[in-house]
Amino acid sequence: MGGRMTRVLLPGPPLIGFATLFDGAYGNPATPRPYPRVAPAHVGGVLLPFPCPHCHKVAPAAVHPRRRKGYCDKERGFSWCPACRGRYVLDPQGAPLAQGLPPGAVAAPAQVTTPEPGRI
Repeated sequence: MGGRMTRVLLPGPPLIGFATLFDGAYGNPATPRPYPRVAPAHVGGVLLPFPCPHCHKVAPAAVHPRRRKGYCDKERGFSWCPACRGRYVLDPQGAPLAQGLPPGAVAAPAQVTTPEPGRI
């Protein structure tokens, strides 16, 4: 049969109902806005592990140069905790370590600020 195929286009956006499914792959979409801004301590330009501003668990993957790429959305400018999936804005420059860490410390302090509403 040498007939032409006809395409039937359905009206409306094709992703209706799927936006929340896709957004859930980038941390918890229910995280209250504005997201906290986290500036982890650094020594010599290397970020130190920090506690999550939501669940306070320490996830070394959040500061690892290669592994943290799996926990950030560069287009929208936020990262999320691997443990609780809470969203936050990570300052990649960090903040200098103000004081020494006690022996056996698993996390360094981080500066956490909450921007004014209406900004990420």
